[in-house]
Amino acid sequence: MTRRNAAQATLAQTARRVPGTFLHSFERLLAFVHEWRTRREIERSVGRLSNFHLRDVGLTKFDVEAACFDSFDRSASRALMSASQNRTGNW
Repeated sequence: MTRRNAAQATLAQTARRVPGTFLHSFERLLAFVHEWRTRREIERSVGRLSNFHLRDVGLTKFDVEAACFDSFDRSASRALMSASQNRTGNW
């Protein structure tokens, strides 16, 4: 590795670790877009299921709506998985 490439690699590694850098902001933006697309897909697919089918997987319409409209700091898919696991066997 040449000296210039080593310096560039070091700068890139530092930018990844230091909060507030452009790279950190860009990664947060990408995570936000990914979560937004995931929620949109959940609304399109799971949100259209009937109450019977949702109950079959341990969810309710309220669980889907709550997961999709919750803060973007939390993963909607993990919230649905948690709700389903908590309700397993409690019907």
